[in-house]
Amino acid sequence: MGKKAPMWAPSKKELEKILEVDNVHELFLVGQVCIERMLEKILEKKFNIPLEALDDPMIMWTQKYLILEKSGLLKGNVKKNVRLINSIRNRYAHRLKPDEKAIGNNIRELEYLGISHTNPTTKFEKYRVCVISTFTALEKML
Repeated sequence: MGKKAPMWAPSKKELEKILEVDNVHELFLVGQVCIERMLEKILEKKFNIPLEALDDPMIMWTQKYLILEKSGLLKGNVKKNVRLINSIRNRYAHRLKPDEKAIGNNIRELEYLGISHTNPTTKFEKYRVCVISTFTALEKML
């Protein structure tokens, strides 16, 4: 069997391009996947966990999150945003008709991390900005 190619994680510039989607369903799914890829890079670097192991379907998002949270690496508003971004994704990925009010509430709870911002024109724009700022905060952990 050949060696698996390493998992791809976007750069910040690539992330900004990825999040330029018109479909909100896609926005929430790809935003969460990009955050998850960064969690995996942190696990690889800080805990020496091979990416091949992290790519195993038995290693779920919750396990990755808990390792980083319980180790003290994931805390404060970064932890809060990571949890909310995953919650929003789950509402879209597991329901045919997601509860838009609950999703709006989750987006309102997202924090702008270390960036100056103007009031976004839509809740989706706030989501984009918060995913990018969360990605950047996670990247600093590397």
